[in-house]
Amino acid sequence: MKNSSIRKILVATPLIALTLAGCTTYADSTAPVASATTSQSDVELGLPARTWLTGWNFPVYDVPADPAVRYGILDNGMKYAILRNETPQDEVVLRMNFDIGWIDEKEGQFNAAHFIEHMAFNGSTNIPEGEMIKLLEREGLKFGADTNASTFFEDTTYKLSLPRNDAELIGTGLMLMREVGSELTFDPEAVDRERGILQSEIQTRNTYNRRFGRAYQSFIAPGTPFADNISHPTETAVTASISAEELRDIYERFYRPDNATLIVVGDVEPDEIEVMVRDRFGDWEKPAAAMTESERGAIDFDRPAQAGYFVDPAVNYIVQIDRFAPYERKLSTVAQGREALQLQLAAMVVNRRLQNVARDPEGSILGGRLATTDFFDRAAQANIQLVAKDGQWREALATAEQEVRRATIHGFTQSEIDEALNNLETALRNGAERQATRPSQALADGILATVRDEQIFATPETRLAVFESVRADLTPDKIHETFRETFTGSAPLIHIATKQEIEGGESTILAAYNASTKVAVAAPEEKATAAFAYDDFGQAGTVVADRMVEDLGYRELRFDNNVMLNLKKTDFKDKEILFHVRIGAGELAYGDAEPAATNMLNAISATAGLEAHDLDELQRIFAGRNVRFGIYAANDHFHIPGSTKAEDFLAQMQVAAAFLTSPGYRQEAEAQWQALIPPYIARLDANPQAVAASQVPRIVANGDQRFGAQSEETLLGTTLENLRAAISPNLANSPIEIVVVGDIDEQAVIDAVAQTFGALPERALEGERFDEARQVSFAADRSKRTLYHSGAADQGMVQVYWPTTDDDDFREEVVGRLAAETLRLRLLETLREELGATYTPMAALEMSDTFDNFGYLIAAAIVAPENHDLVFETIAQIAGDMRTAGIDDDLLSRARNPLLEKLAKDRRENGYWMGSLEAAQLESDRLDRLRNYETILRSITTADVKAFADKYLVASEALEIAIVPKPAQ
Repeated sequence: MKNSSIRKILVATPLIALTLAGCTTYADSTAPVASATTSQSDVELGLPARTWLTGWNFPVYDVPADPAVRYGILDNGMKYAILRNETPQDEVVLRMNFDIGWIDEKEGQFNAAHFIEHMAFNGSTNIPEGEMIKLLEREGLKFGADTNASTFFEDTTYKLSLPRNDAELIGTGLMLMREVGSELTFDPEAVDRERGILQSEIQTRNTYNRRFGRAYQSFIAPGTPFADNISHPTETAVTASISAEELRDIYERFYRPDNATLIVVGDVEPDEIEVMVRDRFGDWEKPAAAMTESERGAIDFDRPAQAGYFVDPAVNYIVQIDRFAPYERKLSTVAQGREALQLQLAAMVVNRRLQNVARDPEGSILGGRLATTDFFDRAAQANIQLVAKDGQWREALATAEQEVRRATIHGFTQSEIDEALNNLETALRNGAERQATRPSQALADGILATVRDEQIFATPETRLAVFESVRADLTPDKIHETFRETFTGSAPLIHIATKQEIEGGESTILAAYNASTKVAVAAPEEKATAAFAYDDFGQAGTVVADRMVEDLGYRELRFDNNVMLNLKKTDFKDKEILFHVRIGAGELAYGDAEPAATNMLNAISATAGLEAHDLDELQRIFAGRNVRFGIYAANDHFHIPGSTKAEDFLAQMQVAAAFLTSPGYRQEAEAQWQALIPPYIARLDANPQAVAASQVPRIVANGDQRFGAQSEETLLGTTLENLRAAISPNLANSPIEIVVVGDIDEQAVIDAVAQTFGALPERALEGERFDEARQVSFAADRSKRTLYHSGAADQGMVQVYWPTTDDDDFREEVVGRLAAETLRLRLLETLREELGATYTPMAALEMSDTFDNFGYLIAAAIVAPENHDLVFETIAQIAGDMRTAGIDDDLLSRARNPLLEKLAKDRRENGYWMGSLEAAQLESDRLDRLRNYETILRSITTADVKAFADKYLVASEALEIAIVPKPAQ
């Protein structure tokens, strides 16, 4: 367990993401099943000749589809796609998608699509209520991680990640998907039990960001279901009143084979899977009546310039400007790819400009992003969104308007385009080189994403080939032309998020925008790129110790300056190298003298750059290279983590060593730190979860100032000099241990480390323990606490903490993990399924690997304030039952099997080994945990879990915390 204090201040803002093709993605498709000649309409539209159709009858033009995907359509209209993929080994991913979402709900039906999604887990013809999740848990699937579903604007998707590819488990998965598709029972009593869970989920997601999203959608798309149906104000009432029969009527209208798509991706034989799919779904009857399209509304392209704003004390100051143009369906052609790439490159350049503005101490923004996308096939949308410093929405609005206008009028310099081209090509090349080891979940979701727009699913190699074929057209002039055409749609729609009312409202916003349009904008200047200043750290180090740890399959080395290196070569993911540089003792080294130093370092390290280069110059120097910047702090070490490739590994080690030896401590970073603090402080009590993160950790840690959120005064008072004084002494001579995992050339890695970290002055071989800093005690005062949040009046939270100890006894910790998991399952069954009191009960074990004798087991749930007493009583009763009556073998297996399957999967992931070996030499005594975990996990009995509960889940030792809305003033 690591310290629960806030590690870094983030500006959490929903930003529109770009894809390779901008408005569409080149997704992957299937082998040809039918030839197709060029149609007259294709010729009239100037399209290239079709080569063939996919198995879903999607046209293929001059961008080849992935021939490995097998598409098909059953006689009843159900689409399916099957793809063999062996990453991760043995795993099989199932996706079942239905074309029903929020936009399909009518007055009196709001939240019905989501309600139906919940009912899919609550009884069907062949699966009794409450048994589906248990059945999957026994097979090693964890609810949430491996078993899940989601409802969005246009569709509902059911998801299973099967840990094994045996025919029986795949058959079970397909059977469950068929149950969802046609066999849900909607028992009225089960529906009534589910209402409370839905109400709790509605309460949980009623956050300031969700309310902001609804206000923004309502402003840009008024009168459309994309605005009206998102978090509809009446959904709580509808959820409470809609009948089982009404839900069944909606279910039967939309859950039909010709409205369904099944995706199977994994370590399977497509021939065998196709037979299973046809056997399981072939007799699903299609209703006689044809599907009818739901009304999707329209965007008003003649709307004059307008402004709107949203007010909430917790929201960031956010400025958005949108322009809309009529929608044109984007086909998967090279020509469309050229236009999309031009737009993406333009956006990359503008976004780099915005990064530089955000780093300017005199600037008005914390960050921002420009993007183009399709607005649900209703319009082409061009959007710029900036996060303003507190109170500076006017200045940020001017920045947004002027940066778009600068790009529209003056375009882009060759150096800017070259940097963007290099970065884009590297991203595409990385994807192509790792094509054979793409994860099945990402592939399944990618195939599914092509359904609605009838796009093809092309391989990463094809995406790279399209890029290379049109690269000659990716010039500053042509990119400028495409950008200018795209950002001249409708009149601007300006939306502001603010903490307080804007005097004069919309007219004030429009006046600020109009004033900005009268300010002249200068053309961008070409920039020269310097050579990197840190490529010589002295004489390369010599390896003085080298051994192979055979049973764990990794190699340990030590250089003559005592820098340690651990290497593990894997074939899990082509061309991927993960690395982690561990240095010194982290927070322990400065105790509570500078409690905000960690926050500051983690927030601004990359921004601060190096002594010889600011961040802008570093980004230009390493454009097109897989290199990460910055150094970060944790409880007991500083670290430089990242991902790179073999050809960039030396450069990455040079950069990492430079951040250790020559950090920049630039004033612009301190200015950015100061600007981040006010919006962070404003959100500390925004909802129960925020209070739980900001206030509760310090209570649990008996008032230790290192835990929980620091005060605004402390944060604002932390300067670069404080930061330097806190961390520099520990970085200077502390132990360094580096782990490198992945597709590596071991000698090349050794040579790169020898030239960088191995060339540094001698380091200590063992670090100082800082015993005093490791002392933390659990709350001495166990009286019940009530804390207050400023969010929605129907939101509350219950937390119960039982003190444990640290993780020195590994077997006890593993028993505790199972005890926590069985408690979580009991809470789900009781609080969620039986009482309908909460959507999100949880339980977890934290036994510290840093602080002596410190740990706890927590049970928590987000609940309506009126249900607090019931939930406290239920948690206490379940904990008491675990102490007195224990648990049965079935519950133990449902807790243990997902952990075993997760371990088997983790062992085939580079990230697991990087985390496991990051201190293999400094903490070699902990390696036996890797060796013994599975054996210990399998050996644990119900009696062991009962003994753990009897020892720690003691009612008199529990700390109860209630988080409730602030009383009305």
